[in-house]
Amino acid sequence: MGIRAIDRISTAARIGLRVGGLALAAALLLPLTPAGAQQVVAFVYGEPITALDIDQRARIIEAFSRKRPARKDVLEELIDQKIKLHQARRLDIDVETAAVNREYANMARRGGRSVADLDQAFQQAGINPSAFKTKLRADLAWREVMQKMSPGSFQVRDADVVAALLARGQTTNSKAMQYTMRQVVFVVPRSSPDSARAARVKEAESLRAKFSDCERDLALAREYREVVVKDPVIRISTDLPQRLRELLEKTPDGRMTPPEPTAAGIEVVAVCGRKETVADLSSRTEIREELLSKRVDSQEKKILDDLRRRAVIDYR
Repeated sequence: MGIRAIDRISTAARIGLRVGGLALAAALLLPLTPAGAQQVVAFVYGEPITALDIDQRARIIEAFSRKRPARKDVLEELIDQKIKLHQARRLDIDVETAAVNREYANMARRGGRSVADLDQAFQQAGINPSAFKTKLRADLAWREVMQKMSPGSFQVRDADVVAALLARGQTTNSKAMQYTMRQVVFVVPRSSPDSARAARVKEAESLRAKFSDCERDLALAREYREVVVKDPVIRISTDLPQRLRELLEKTPDGRMTPPEPTAAGIEVVAVCGRKETVADLSSRTEIREELLSKRVDSQEKKILDDLRRRAVIDYR
């Protein structure tokens, strides 16, 4: 639970990896001259931060937030990054290049792209992919630092979840829905053009229009080319992402959800049955992760503030 939750926090919330957001008007960001790029603006433990570092990080932030950050804020973020990596080395934490590349590839896959596509998206925004990987390396290292320096931050007691439930006016035996589902994936190779993806969406819609019974109509899915019909799964509504939970609530039994893009292609979900059940406390994933995020953020600030007070920083 802890590692998986922190993965989400570190890579989704904190890093803000929205691949589609890289459609940035990069032409508005003027490149630095070679001399200006090498200008050192600060040292952290003797390691330089250059004007090029600031330019690249500003572009990364703007690509994801659609807002140009203040130069001072960018510099302070880069100083924090140097401090995090310095502390990682002190704790003998070494993030291998292979681990960084895996995380980078996972990011591309979650966005439905290849690594080459992601590289191109960054380059179109005026960002060297290696600059983003440097940030990614620091984030991965910092996760391990936090786990070593404050392991208790990654634990949420059931009593804490109960208190949060009661504060929201819910009870610990709130009702939930148990769904039996079958996922049907219309495979789309990653290198396929948008027209191929659009054609698969039409095929998925065609199946969805004809589908009215799980026992009988799943055979229809196999009539389409390159379609994967997955085994039945049973899930409690409180364990599902909000988007899927909302789709299932609106989809009658025996019918299919609207087509959704995934890393593998276009997916529709057949709702084969549902029944009301009592939500297990341990399945309150959203509340647990919300509490975990707040606790980690609070402890992270304390640790980083302490490390900054002791850091050797030389502004130029």
